[in-house]
Amino acid sequence: MHNPETPRSRGFAAAVWLASASLLGVPVASAQQAATNEGSTANSFEAAYFASFNPVTAEDMVRRVPGFVLNDGETRRGFAATAGNVLINGQRPSSKTPISEQLSRISARDVLRIDLLTGDAEGAGAAGQTQFVDVRLRPRTAAATNTLVVQASQLDPSGSINPLVVVTSAFKAADATVNLALQAQPTRRGRIEYDKVLVTPSGDVIEQGPEMLQGHYWEYKFSGRVGWKATDADSINLNAQVTPSRDGRHTFSEVHGPDGALLRTEDSKVVGDDALATELGGDWEHRLSPNSSVKLIGLGSWKTTGSGERYSANFLDGTSRDTLITRAADSGEYIGRGVFSWRPSNGHSIEVGGELAFNFLDSKLDVRVKTLGLVLDRTPPVADTRVEEQRGEAYASDAWQISSALKLESRITVEASTISQSGDAVQERRFTFVKPRVNATWSPGSLGQFRLLLERDVAQLDFTEFATAVSVFDNIVSLGNPDLEPERTWRIQGEWEKRFGAKGALVLTAFHDQVEQVQDQIPVIIPANPATSTAEQRFDSPGNIGDGTRTGLRLDAMLPLDPLGLPKAELRLKGMVQTTRVTDPTTGQKRRFSDEADWNYSVDFRQPLPRMKLLWGALYEHAGKTETFRLAEIRSLGWDSPHIDFFIETTALQGLVVRFTAADVTLPNEVRNRRFYSPDRQNPANLSSVETRRARGGYGTRSYAIRVSGSF
Repeated sequence: MHNPETPRSRGFAAAVWLASASLLGVPVASAQQAATNEGSTANSFEAAYFASFNPVTAEDMVRRVPGFVLNDGETRRGFAATAGNVLINGQRPSSKTPISEQLSRISARDVLRIDLLTGDAEGAGAAGQTQFVDVRLRPRTAAATNTLVVQASQLDPSGSINPLVVVTSAFKAADATVNLALQAQPTRRGRIEYDKVLVTPSGDVIEQGPEMLQGHYWEYKFSGRVGWKATDADSINLNAQVTPSRDGRHTFSEVHGPDGALLRTEDSKVVGDDALATELGGDWEHRLSPNSSVKLIGLGSWKTTGSGERYSANFLDGTSRDTLITRAADSGEYIGRGVFSWRPSNGHSIEVGGELAFNFLDSKLDVRVKTLGLVLDRTPPVADTRVEEQRGEAYASDAWQISSALKLESRITVEASTISQSGDAVQERRFTFVKPRVNATWSPGSLGQFRLLLERDVAQLDFTEFATAVSVFDNIVSLGNPDLEPERTWRIQGEWEKRFGAKGALVLTAFHDQVEQVQDQIPVIIPANPATSTAEQRFDSPGNIGDGTRTGLRLDAMLPLDPLGLPKAELRLKGMVQTTRVTDPTTGQKRRFSDEADWNYSVDFRQPLPRMKLLWGALYEHAGKTETFRLAEIRSLGWDSPHIDFFIETTALQGLVVRFTAADVTLPNEVRNRRFYSPDRQNPANLSSVETRRARGGYGTRSYAIRVSGSF
């Protein structure tokens, strides 16, 4: 399964046409309503609604909610800005583990219902979402609820069998509820085969040849969560997760000349260190009165990674060149958060709170080249560095149900941070940002629901971009930049949602972003130094390239196909089309944003066949190419054909769901094109060569899997 983020215009138009046709042909009916989450009105889906989809976990159920797209939230430091769009019993768990992963540890048997809401979720920890679901669990009894998932998958072209086991257990111990989970991937192997050719601007072959990458990986995840109702007014939750892992890879290639003669061979071996990621979190909520409460949240996480790498080039004259790289990184985060919530009246809630966080990254990189009996230090600048951030924020929010049809939510956040860097680069900077947000929801009845969002968002800096990164595989050095600033965005977004029947839903979204200080790659040129006989050096570095815009449309539609003679079948359509514009720092010309596709779309069909105890379906996905712009290179990346998956599952075995999946059955190739310029791309005439690489394997490879799951 794939999840591209950006639709070809004709596919997008077809999706809108199908959705509109279904709207005209199906009578409008109201979904069941439920009052949840501090008075918000929701469409409520009882557990029985999902029975035809054979759900084993809560994640299986959430992904079938009509008109809703599961969002794990942003990968950011801190707690508030990383919220996804799912709550569990009205609250966000005190963990930064993706909410989809947390849902996969909850048995479907424990889910009472799922409420789809568009009201206020500030106090629950899901602020910033215009729509979210609340998974309401059944009261825990003494009996344990357990789930088991066993899967074996085979990946082309490696042919290796990769096992996966997930075991969860939920039970009551004294007055506490306990959830335990183990996910084991004892081995995962994959192979990618490439065909590469390097040509002149006129198309004459310079070099060509095959290349292979063989990767291997293992990972175990141990997690636990304990919830305790200490008194009528006090609730305590604790959670922990430990994830040991290790990875590695081997590459080999042959480089041939235009006439097919072998010029050299290249091979590499990367051995990852034993990596370890841990997380500990907890929260305490105290009800001051029926209409007010205070909540304290604490969270800590730590991660250590590293690797030893050898890249060798062997020439026909017997000489060779070895590049030896050692990497190591340690990172951590500590968060404390407090929230006070108050409902002065029905339909009106106020919340104030704050957060303090400390983050750090220690990164080390050593690069040495062995050639002709010499060992040369080729470690680039800003290779060994430590980055620390102290950050605090305070906010106040107000949610007001002005009338039965109109709700207004507003929020103001003030964020201040100090980022310091030591080691190869020494610097300290302070940032202060004010982030307002207003969200209005209008529900005029049969016309559907309209939502309007206006907000200012401030991205967080990626600590890894403060340190230099090296890829020998692609011959790229990205210089660390201690002067990088966070990207700021003014966003306006309008949504129209229309529901019809028990399952039908259509959501259309229009958005426009004014982006300040767009983060991209900037050129860095270090002049020659005659005193040290150092030649001019040219690098790319993460940096800010000025202001830009992003404008587009999104579609999400769930269409029941019963009127077309396909009982219980449904079609889900998703897509997006957008345009982005920013000024290129090298050429001074307008261009698109790096690494953002202009379109994507997907069509997801599934149909249960209850009498045969079968469920089957297919997924069709396609997306536009992305481009990356560097000082002397433009890189494009895309697929030569769509992704097509099929699955069929049965419940014929009592208590078990057996699913067979065939993914990427047409075996689409990833196509990467690199256009090189000398000395840079200020002038199109500077184009010096073009490399095209077609990949079979990896993400997008054909694969087959059989999964057996059940609850007991």
